[in-house]
Amino acid sequence: MKYIQLRNLVQENIFTLLEIKQYFSEKTDDEIRIQLSRFAKRGLITAIKRGIYCFDSTKIDELELANKLYKPSYISVETALNYYGIIPDVVSEVVSVTPTTTKYFSNSWGKYRYLKIKKELFWGYSQVELVGGGFYLLAEKEKALLDYFYFRKIRQIGDLRLDLKGINKKLYIKYANYYPKWIRRIKHE
Repeated sequence: MKYIQLRNLVQENIFTLLEIKQYFSEKTDDEIRIQLSRFAKRGLITAIKRGIYCFDSTKIDELELANKLYKPSYISVETALNYYGIIPDVVSEVVSVTPTTTKYFSNSWGKYRYLKIKKELFWGYSQVELVGGGFYLLAEKEKALLDYFYFRKIRQIGDLRLDLKGINKKLYIKYANYYPKWIRRIKHE
């Protein structure tokens, strides 16, 4: 595998060892790992975490990185609510939801928290494409709001600073039916 081959095949800035294996299936895992390590030592790529690399470390999208660091996961809770303008607060970490184990990562590009949700509630997200390649999975507005109530144990909206004008109430109610009863009791206007 030559660097120019890698660069021509991989369009996204962030990529994983597993993704590279798809392009170079004739190579063993060790051969690919060694070559990527050589590219990193020469400064052609940056190793973010074991098995995750990027071409340009100054152009990392933190939401895309959140999805690559820990799979399966989608961005939700405060991060998604801030993305949609539902909460005004600037979040200090990217919060994602996963059906596996709760995790936390901190690196040069940010802080990443993964909250474990029941497998039956791991849905309600879509893929957001990035200009120049790459993507991340982001909760729909209604799902992010319900995840927020669920993980933060919120039982009433009261004094929360939430801008709920863009929430589809029918979709919110439909999604809420899958959550525990105490969440379904939360009323929003």
